[in-house]
Amino acid sequence: MNPHPDRVAEEPRVVIVGAGPVGLAAALLLARSGIASTVLEQDEAPSTHPKARGIRPRTMELFMQWGIADPLYAIALPEEANRFIYCDTLAGEEIARTGEIESKGSATTLARACRVAQDSALRSILGAVEAEPLVTVRLGSPVVAIEQDDDGVRAVDASGTVHRGDYLIGADGAASAVRRLLGVGMEGAPVIGYGQSIYWRGDLSRWTADRLCIQFHTGARSGHPASVASVDGKERWITMVMQPASETRPEPPTPEEAREIIARAVGAAVGDEVDPEILDITTWRISAQVAERWREGRVFLAGDAAHTFPPTGGFGMNTGIQDAHNLVWKLAAVLAGNAGPGLLDSYEAERAPVARSNAAWSAENGARFRRIQAAIAAGDDEALAEQLDAQRGHVDASDQDLAFRYETGALAGRDPNDGSPTARARLGSRFPETALLIDGERRSSNTDPVDGFRIVVADAARVDAARTVLERLGLPGSAAVADAAVLGVAEAAVVRPDGIVAWCGAADPAEWEAALLGILERRP
Repeated sequence: MNPHPDRVAEEPRVVIVGAGPVGLAAALLLARSGIASTVLEQDEAPSTHPKARGIRPRTMELFMQWGIADPLYAIALPEEANRFIYCDTLAGEEIARTGEIESKGSATTLARACRVAQDSALRSILGAVEAEPLVTVRLGSPVVAIEQDDDGVRAVDASGTVHRGDYLIGADGAASAVRRLLGVGMEGAPVIGYGQSIYWRGDLSRWTADRLCIQFHTGARSGHPASVASVDGKERWITMVMQPASETRPEPPTPEEAREIIARAVGAAVGDEVDPEILDITTWRISAQVAERWREGRVFLAGDAAHTFPPTGGFGMNTGIQDAHNLVWKLAAVLAGNAGPGLLDSYEAERAPVARSNAAWSAENGARFRRIQAAIAAGDDEALAEQLDAQRGHVDASDQDLAFRYETGALAGRDPNDGSPTARARLGSRFPETALLIDGERRSSNTDPVDGFRIVVADAARVDAARTVLERLGLPGSAAVADAAVLGVAEAAVVRPDGIVAWCGAADPAEWEAALLGILERRP
C-alpha cells in the first residue's frame, strides 16, 4: 500500500521482507535517508497478538528520535508495575514479589522502559511509515525465490511478481523464508521448550487493582504453573503456560481448555467470578539461536530472522530494531556513495556478539524463573530470596540494554578512555547521555533527532573545523560541544549516525578526517 499514490517513488533501492517492527523500522530509516524501499509481507494484515510486552530504554531513545515515543508512553503501564508477583492464584496467597525497582529517573538516559505490547509498537512505527512516500508496503506477498548478481537483488513473490533492489533485508521472523532460501543455518539451542500464549479479555480488577506488576506467576505449589500478564492495564491479558522440549510442537489448547487454564491461574470459577473472552491462542518454540551468518552477498538478515531468544527478558523486538538501526545507516552511506561496500561487512561483526549476549542473558532469566518456582514448591525461603534478589537485574536491565560495546567493526583507532565508566565516551559504545551544544541549542546526545555523523569536541573553538571536515567529505552531520568530563582524556569524538563512538582522541581535524575515511572504507 502506497499512502501517497500521487507521488511515485524512485526505483526502490532496498527490498525488505517482513512488515513487523524490524522491517518497518528499516523502511522508516531508509525513507528518512532518502532511499526508497518495498516491504513484502506474507500476511494479509498486521498481527494483533500482543507478543512481547516491553520496550527497553535504548529502543525508546530511538523512538524519541523518530517522534513516536510519546503516544506509547501515554498508554504504558506505570513504572511501579516493574515487578513480578508470585502467588498460588491471583485470588489466593501471595508468596513473594520482586523488590521495588527505583528507576524514576536516570543520568544514563532520558528515556525509560515502556511497558506496552508489541502490537502497539508496530502500529506506532507503521503510522510513521505511512507518512513516507518512499515506502511501499505490499501485504499478502510471500517471497518464494531470491536471485542476486553484481547488478542487484530480485525477490519473487508467490504471484510471480519480481521486486528489484540494490539490497534486500530479511526481517521475516523466526521461521524466515529469506534465511531458508539462502541456506543459512542457526547456531545454539534450537528447542528449549514451547510457550503457549492465550490472549483474552476480562475483568480481573478485584484481584489486580492494587497489585500492579509485569506478570503474576501462579501454580508453583499446585504443579500447574502459568503466568497472567496485563496487556493494557485494564481488561486485556495474556496467560502463558510453558511446555517441555519435544520433537513435535504441542497442539494449542482449545478455547475451552484455555478458559480452564485461566480460571485455574486466577483461582475462580469460569462464568462466575471470571468470564474470559478468548481473542487468540498461539504456540511457539522457545529457542536461543543466532544465524551462522547474517549476510549473503546483497542480502542481510535482521531481527528474529537472525536471532531467536527466550521471551524471558524482552530483548527480541528490541534487539531487532537496533539491528535495523545499525544496518540502515551503512546501507544509506554506501548507496549515497559516501562509503565503500566494505562498510557493510561490519554489520554482522557488530550485531552478532550482541545477539549472542542477549540470547544467553534471556536463557538465564528463564532458568531463574524455574529456580524460583522450584524454591516455592519446596518451601525453600533462602533460595527464593536469593533468586528474587538476582531477578532485580532482569526487571531493570539497563546494563544489558545500554552498556553493550562493539569490539570490532566500523571503528577507528584505539580507545584512550578504555576502562573508564560508561559515563565517558568509549570506542564502540553508545555515546553517554549528556547535553550537547549544537548550532547554539542544547540537545540530548541520544534522544534528539540525528542527522548523520557527529564530531563532538570539548573546545567550542574547534566547532568550525569539525564542520569543515564533514563538508569536505560530503557527509551529512553536525558539530557539537560537550563537557570535557564526558570525553574523558580524549579531546574529541566521532559519533556514528547510530550513536556509537567510532573514534576518540585528539582535537586534530586531520585525525578526524582520517578516522572517518577509515570507518567508511574510503580512500583519501
